[in-house]
Amino acid sequence: MLPSAPRRVRLTGPWQVYPLPLDAEFSPGPVPEREAFDVPACAHLQPFLYPAQPYWGNPLRAINAQAWIYCRTFAAPDVPFKRARLRFEGVDYFAEVWVNGSFVGRHEGHNTPFTLDVTGLVRPGAIHTLVVRVTSPWDPPNPKGSYPVDHVIRGLVKGLYEHGEGVIPPNVNPIGIWRPAWLLLDNGVSLDRVRIRAGIDGVVNVRLLATNAGEQPWSGALTLRAFAENHDGPGADLVLPLELEPGENAVEHTLHLPDPRLWWPWDHGRPDLYTLTALLRGESGRLESALRETFGLRTVELERSPDRFTYVINGRPVFVRGSGYMPGLYLSQRDRDDFVRDVSLARTANLNLLRVHVHVSPPDLYDVCDRAGMLIWQDFELNWMHLFTPEFEARALAAQRELIALLGNHPAIITWACHNEPTMVFAHRENVEQRPDPALYADAQAQDPTRPVFICSGQMEEDWRRSGDAHTYYGALWTERYTDVYRRHCKLNTEFGVETPAAAPTLKAYPFAWERLKHLEGRIEVLWQYQAELIRYHVEHFRRLRAAGSAGYVHFWLVDLVPQVGCGVLDYLRQPKGGYEALRRASQPLLVMLEHDGRRPRALWVCNDTLRAYPGASVHWQVYDGEDRLLLQGETPCDVIANAAQRVADADWRIAPAECARVELALRDPDGLLLAGNTYHRPFRPMPRPRGYPWKFDPDLGTKVFDRPGAPSLANQSSNHLIKLIPLRLRETGAEWAMRQQLPLWVLSLVARLTAFLVR
Repeated sequence: MLPSAPRRVRLTGPWQVYPLPLDAEFSPGPVPEREAFDVPACAHLQPFLYPAQPYWGNPLRAINAQAWIYCRTFAAPDVPFKRARLRFEGVDYFAEVWVNGSFVGRHEGHNTPFTLDVTGLVRPGAIHTLVVRVTSPWDPPNPKGSYPVDHVIRGLVKGLYEHGEGVIPPNVNPIGIWRPAWLLLDNGVSLDRVRIRAGIDGVVNVRLLATNAGEQPWSGALTLRAFAENHDGPGADLVLPLELEPGENAVEHTLHLPDPRLWWPWDHGRPDLYTLTALLRGESGRLESALRETFGLRTVELERSPDRFTYVINGRPVFVRGSGYMPGLYLSQRDRDDFVRDVSLARTANLNLLRVHVHVSPPDLYDVCDRAGMLIWQDFELNWMHLFTPEFEARALAAQRELIALLGNHPAIITWACHNEPTMVFAHRENVEQRPDPALYADAQAQDPTRPVFICSGQMEEDWRRSGDAHTYYGALWTERYTDVYRRHCKLNTEFGVETPAAAPTLKAYPFAWERLKHLEGRIEVLWQYQAELIRYHVEHFRRLRAAGSAGYVHFWLVDLVPQVGCGVLDYLRQPKGGYEALRRASQPLLVMLEHDGRRPRALWVCNDTLRAYPGASVHWQVYDGEDRLLLQGETPCDVIANAAQRVADADWRIAPAECARVELALRDPDGLLLAGNTYHRPFRPMPRPRGYPWKFDPDLGTKVFDRPGAPSLANQSSNHLIKLIPLRLRETGAEWAMRQQLPLWVLSLVARLTAFLVR
């Protein structure tokens, strides 16, 4: 029989699943019917087994103490083929695979697809058995560590499992086959991957990875076609003969797009996209393989110096207004509609960037951001302290290479970051100074020289060449006054925020959560108001810093992962908290602002992130007391510059700050038309940090609980008896100081080296 065209068959229907002890010997055999149950084809186990509360509880923790055996049968189409492969789009976390009782391979990582050759095991028209052993084990406890920062040394290359402090609750470690699985049949020749690098001049470099699984050279033709995806610009075509040697082949060619249309973030232009199709045909003209990829023409640079960071896209400075983002605790529960909604909510909040925080999201998110003109800062999967062995470094390098190869064609992605806060425990710097971070940083730069790379995010501002961004938690984890950030000048801030509870209806929908948070009834709006004040003050501060060399800000974060307490400005059910409107208003591309330090006024500012200048404008101000009596008013002329922040005038007001109850600002054009407005209520009497925050913590709920009576303190979770001799309040104060890490880098490094020497 003649070979057929390539086939791609999705393995639909549920899996039969049953548990085994984690350390039990396993070889495929009959499914124990009494123990097995059906699990949907794309689902994490936690929400399947515990749909009412997959966010907390010891039963969740027990799931990861076992291995889970997934079993199914599949029929191969009754067509001729030369090669058969199985492709898994996502297995969380370790996978070992058998077909018809024969072991075919293993894989590590929850987010990257993998393919296994099963040619000798699959027969046309026959029924086959497929077995996958899935594990996502807990890290062993660190006997010298303290909860929640180093109670374990993380051993998985995975950001989406317990963070300990409330971002991801302590008992959550997602596990399962959560993305589709496929049977791929072909004639032994395939296009497996494409890397596209496209400049603003219309030159498109295409590098294909092609495989010839046969023993002889293969001859045929390659067709490349680039065409407009969401605009009416012209495209380009290329047809050329191709010979593939046995094995993997790198094939590289260049297309030239006339009248190139550029990809821009939404606030600077249109996110114009192109589609590339690559077709591989044999000498008879039969289609052997095809690839399709969307891309954009854009360049990105990060101009770095000791004092100034500036993102430059397509040759133009772009100020980043962003928020951190994880779409859900279990990514299997999120689909394209969810991403469209969340990106729309981010854009409505005037944000132009999402930081995909310590995880890789499903592919649809990146496509949605490409089409919406939403920038992405992409984290790798490392968070806090990880193993620093050569073996772990090799695993991490392999995973990061897969990440960059998987996502590198998306124009929305403008930054790779290798590790989040590796120096969370300032006395331990092994990851960032030894392994794996230096190797990850060098490899990311080599693999993708078209984007800036950060060796890590946070706590490394002095290392501005490789890192340099700041995480600031004034008024939250660090200090009691959010206005303390006034003294901090950051080149780029990628985390700030404060936790607040979900809306009361959301909490009440989960009785376990409501029982532990019902003491907040009637006070949720007050906590939201605090979140709003903190976010607004930070955002306006960072926007003013643009004039001094700041590249932008990334708030922490957009949506809560759990329905109890989180840093999101939208709760788990996407109900806006008080911080959402504050973030939206403070992030308006054109904004007039009052600079103040929380005690007295300083100056008036206009921040204009748009491309339009406003010559002949003026800033008007009015100050009122508590009886709504006008105390002061005035105006000053201002030629508003495009794409810049500018100090307009001193606010040398002759009033006592305590008398000021309201300040109203207006930016008007020469005809008096309002361009932007802003109002401040009691700006010189900022709200105090909520009682019990950030230390009161519910270990079962896995989140902060503010001043709930009887709730333990996070600072009291250490297993170190010497530490427990220190009074609790001193421990909490000391921890807040330590988290700020304000000592010089050389001092922190020296302390880390001494600590490492003493514990040997």
